[in-house]
Amino acid sequence: MKLEKITESNLTKTVFATLASSALVGTLLIFPSFGYILKIFSEDEKHKKVKRIFRNLEKQDLISVHEDSDGKVTITLTDAGKQKALTYQIEKMQLQKSKTWDGIWRVVIFDIPEGKKKARDIFRRKAKSIGFYSLQKSVLVTPYPCKDEIDFLKHNFDIANHITYLESKFIDNQNKLRNYFQV
Repeated sequence: MKLEKITESNLTKTVFATLASSALVGTLLIFPSFGYILKIFSEDEKHKKVKRIFRNLEKQDLISVHEDSDGKVTITLTDAGKQKALTYQIEKMQLQKSKTWDGIWRVVIFDIPEGKKKARDIFRRKAKSIGFYSLQKSVLVTPYPCKDEIDFLKHNFDIANHITYLESKFIDNQNKLRNYFQV
């Protein structure tokens, strides 16, 4: 197996995703002696990249770095960083498929106005990519639990008032759906 060279761009994404994951679950990153850590990082070329990444993330206004008088450094996500972190979360989002189906269809109905066409198209595309079947242009179905994912998407795209989530034990032509999802 051939290992790919880690680029600074990939390393930046990894570092930011790690920071974002920690911040999104409410954790502040606190380092006892950040200056010391950066000094260690600067001892060879690979570690200089990490130092550069933190500076670049701060210059891009994605993180904020504050050092107190005791030398403790706190790294927090800025508002722009939180928005970018949500984008990373959306990219990784997938529905959890269970081994046995609970017999409930999850149906998402949406009527998003033309003024929010871009949000509507992204929402529809993302819902399909995570495991929804398009029953009609504005009706999506899945047998997998998805309430949290739909809530996340509709609030992130500011389209919550235009989306209805239903759970149903029966849908016409459900044999077609059962075959599609193999449930």
